[in-house]
Amino acid sequence: MRLRKASKFGCGVIVIAWALLLVWVGLGSSPKPLLVNRSNASYAVIDRNGELLRLSLSSDEKYRLWTSLEEIPGELQEATLNYEDRWFYRHPGVNPIALTRAAWSSFIARVRWIGASTLTMQLARQRWRLKTHTLSGKLRQIGYAFWLERHFSKQELLEAYLNLAPYGANIEGAGAAAWVYFHKPVGQLSADEARALALIPQNPSLRAPLSPAGRDALQKAWRLAYGDDPGFERIGFRRREELPLRAPHFAERLHELAGENGTLASTLDPTVQGLTEDLLGSFIRQHRPQGIANAAALVVHAPTLEVLGYVGSADYLDSRIRGFVNGLKSRRSPGSTLKPFIYALAIAQGLITPDTLLKDTPLRVGEYQPENFEGNFFGPLSATEALVRSRNIPAVALTARLKQPTLYQFLNQAGLKLPKDEAYYGLTLAMGGAEISMEELLKLYGLLANGGEYQDLRWLRTLPSTAGETKRLLTPEAAFLVRQMLEANPPPQRSFGVRSFNRDLPVAWKTGTSSGLKDAWAVGLTGDLLAGVWVGNFDGAPNRQLVGRELAGPLLFGILEAVGQERRFDIPRPTPPPGVKRVEICPLSGALRSPWCPHGKTGWIIPGVSPIKTCTVHRQIRVDPAHGLRLCRGDESRGEIRIAEFWDSDVLELFRLAGVRRDTLPAFEKTCEDLAGDGAHPPAIVSPQPGMTYPIRADGKSLIEFSAVSDGGRHRLFWFVDDAYAGEGNRLLWPGKPGQFEVRVVDEQGQSTKTTLTTLPAD
Repeated sequence: MRLRKASKFGCGVIVIAWALLLVWVGLGSSPKPLLVNRSNASYAVIDRNGELLRLSLSSDEKYRLWTSLEEIPGELQEATLNYEDRWFYRHPGVNPIALTRAAWSSFIARVRWIGASTLTMQLARQRWRLKTHTLSGKLRQIGYAFWLERHFSKQELLEAYLNLAPYGANIEGAGAAAWVYFHKPVGQLSADEARALALIPQNPSLRAPLSPAGRDALQKAWRLAYGDDPGFERIGFRRREELPLRAPHFAERLHELAGENGTLASTLDPTVQGLTEDLLGSFIRQHRPQGIANAAALVVHAPTLEVLGYVGSADYLDSRIRGFVNGLKSRRSPGSTLKPFIYALAIAQGLITPDTLLKDTPLRVGEYQPENFEGNFFGPLSATEALVRSRNIPAVALTARLKQPTLYQFLNQAGLKLPKDEAYYGLTLAMGGAEISMEELLKLYGLLANGGEYQDLRWLRTLPSTAGETKRLLTPEAAFLVRQMLEANPPPQRSFGVRSFNRDLPVAWKTGTSSGLKDAWAVGLTGDLLAGVWVGNFDGAPNRQLVGRELAGPLLFGILEAVGQERRFDIPRPTPPPGVKRVEICPLSGALRSPWCPHGKTGWIIPGVSPIKTCTVHRQIRVDPAHGLRLCRGDESRGEIRIAEFWDSDVLELFRLAGVRRDTLPAFEKTCEDLAGDGAHPPAIVSPQPGMTYPIRADGKSLIEFSAVSDGGRHRLFWFVDDAYAGEGNRLLWPGKPGQFEVRVVDEQGQSTKTTLTTLPAD
């Protein structure tokens, strides 16, 4: 009876062999199957020291981390093949000897079930989730194994197996198992750890070292496989619950940007991250009684824009503050943090130098009337002062004067695709009228560190430092000068978390406060460190404490100081580019110093670009000491020389509004016939403007403004309409009537200017 069974079995084996041969030939023309669905996998993010930040789950709740065969140590490959499939490199997907023995034991003798699965067959079962405890299931497994062998090399099959093999619970693949059980990448496994892992896939539900019982079962398998080798005692298994969740916002953001699974070797510095998290957490605990619940901070290496520290919220796990929201990629109103780029564009376009006098006074541009944050005015002040003090009106006035590119165009060139067109934002961009993220903001400030070259943030350590395109958005000269201007911004009185901040540390920094007191910002650049801080609430709740300089500034300086001390980053001084030059200027006018300026200082200009002229504010005059009146030419012999300040009438008015006292010129003793050499110019008419038509109401109550700027020392202006006297003053309201008129203004020394006024009845 047994011989008859054996004979039938032998014939069956021959038939099956011929069938398999035909299948093998036929499979060569079949389409190549998908070996591994790498899109449905985990991702592991590691910091710049190789420590794990996060190991994610796949969409089907598995730890399944794709790892190339080159990363898997030879000890693990060899141990797996020795234990699972010694003849892997010699069979065509099925081991005929083992298969014959298994068929006899399982189906003929029925002694016990033997699977006889090669590594390729196991891969087929894992890949297509086959049920192989039936004859039909086993035949399908064999067929798939042949199919795989026809289309893939042995190296590819071994790689796929080691990425799909079960290692207990929801852990698949050696790469994920190494992180879960040993908290290290698979390439760093010791020989003992590799040999232990090789034993798990044969019985993962029993041998997975997730519990004491699992470790005992694995140790028994070790003894059966390796005898009395004591290596198992040297292995330190970790618990799955100990998997870290560090820098969660960073890990999620990196995976989002990388667009792929697998191991992501990041630039994150664990020391910088830890210091930033600690300071930010302490800051929130201290300010929570004032209603401050959330903050975010980003620290980068300025020359390369490598991300070193990334804290997206005060607490990722706190749902009360929506801590899972990433505040560093969320767009918010940046307040005044964009102002440095207005000044940089104005410098590059030859509109100003850092010392140019700007007007901080009431301003109306069409229907738009900007106001300063404090509600006051400082009068004339240098461009550097206006930027450091974050005055809104000078920034808006400069924005209106920009040529190509405008501020909107500049932001567009930097990749900030604003949702509305330029007309929608208008001049409000100067004060944070469009929303921007901290990531985008720090890329802009990177321009000041890198000579105007724009580059993206760098997240992955494996990319070369030159990866990604760079483009020039600012001239090196403009970037350098604005950085110098921002370094003139005095640090806050104290830095959060730091007992004594190094006041000699040059920090180019700027703050911002959004309209409605919903966001407080601070960005700072010192040496090779660039950091940004945002403080606020994700629900947009306003808070009178949310003022950039007072709240975000100290936290920014605390982070810069702590990181600088711990990491000892270089603090090099920025090197002036060849295109800038230091010259002596008059500190009062911001122009080149004349022989009559009593004091001087050095300032930066860009030769051939900057609007440079010699100071005309300080001039020589002759005064009769007897009565203090100014003398005309020809009468100088009886007077004495004095140096006087010549301010235009509108500038003097600005000083007056700002509460700043300036000496005024003495009046002339008499009307002078010869004004040559006086240096004064005729008055300039501001209104009415030529070419404009002014509507006149039928009720006769229309008033048209006449205004002019008189040159230094000319205090009195007289207005005439068609030679008829209309009144006196720098500003005059004239009762309008329809027609065309000649409007003339004359100063006290007889110099005059005229324009044409056209009026029409209003509809």
